[in-house]
Amino acid sequence: MGARVVLSLDDAIVSEVELTKPVTVVGRHPGCDIFIDHPAVSGRHMLFRVVGHTVYVEDLASTNGMRVNGITASHQVVHHLDLIEIGRHKLHFFDDELLRGGVGSLESTVQTDYERTMLAQHVADAARAAAPAERDLDLDRTQAIPRDPSVHMGHAQESVRTDQTGRAAQLALKILAGGRPGEVISLNRPNTMIGPAGADTALVIKRGAAYFIARLSGSRPPRLNSKELGPGTHPIGPQDLIDVGGWRFEVIQAAG
Repeated sequence: MGARVVLSLDDAIVSEVELTKPVTVVGRHPGCDIFIDHPAVSGRHMLFRVVGHTVYVEDLASTNGMRVNGITASHQVVHHLDLIEIGRHKLHFFDDELLRGGVGSLESTVQTDYERTMLAQHVADAARAAAPAERDLDLDRTQAIPRDPSVHMGHAQESVRTDQTGRAAQLALKILAGGRPGEVISLNRPNTMIGPAGADTALVIKRGAAYFIARLSGSRPPRLNSKELGPGTHPIGPQDLIDVGGWRFEVIQAAG
């Protein structure tokens, strides 16, 4: 299986690591696969173990332990969009097959600090039939990701987004309320975290020319065009309005 974790501290993404080995160790020791230089993290704090199509997390008798979706855990299976916390650092787990829309039946349990629910089967037949002839092998490859049909899409999502030269449009977020109104946040990285640190947060995911949003943590789910988002990833495009905590963003086409 293809799986990866995004390591973050407060509201900043530190690194993104693909789980290519049977065992990936996380800790403060320089020899760890995912190195975290912080006193709250033990030398070898925890690990990810890949067994077939299943990924487990295991605490390695660390001093401060770990939490999965806000609950203390020592050994358990993790699912797409699960959140693992060690000290102040967060490890966001992604199943690449679900991100690319390669699974026709989404039956994995998605858990957050405030919800325990089964992810609905919401893969449209059209999305399943739209498999590309070739798959790009780098980080930015993508395919249609299933969305909640009740969420209204921005006008630009009804067709392929391109600029005047015919190239795929690059998107950005303009802050409308909650922080620094008028400031523009670039979305040129594979993952961009938005929302106030330590409160409600979401992740904007860039894969190729496509952009998506997923809930990360907090008591209130993000809202897309005034509709509360459920579990999973949801496509976004120009003119969409995103509410995360007390912040509001408009999706715009990036300058240049």
